[in-house]
Amino acid sequence: MRAHTAAIVVGAADCVAAVAIALALLGSGSDPATKDLDNAAAWLLIALLLISGVPGLVLALLRRAPKFALVLTLGFPIGFVLFYIAAVIAFAF
Repeated sequence: MRAHTAAIVVGAADCVAAVAIALALLGSGSDPATKDLDNAAAWLLIALLLISGVPGLVLALLRRAPKFALVLTLGFPIGFVLFYIAAVIAFAF
C-alpha cells in the first residue's frame, strides 16, 4: 500500500474513532465523581485529533507530502496509546 493511500485510510479511521470515543466519553452516564475526568479525556482526545489526524488527512487528500501525512495520521493512535498508558500508570500508584 502506498503512503498516500495508507494516510487516507488511517486518517479516516482516526476521525471515526475519535468521534466515537469522544461521544462515548461526553455522553456517558458515569459516576459524578469521575465526570470531569471523562470530559477532560474527551477534550484531550479531540485536541490530539485536531493536531495530528486532521492535518494528516488533509495533506493526504491534497496529495501533498504523503509520507509526512502518514506520520501525522499515525501520530493520533500512537498518542492515544501513550496517553492511555500514562493514565494507567498515574492511577496505579
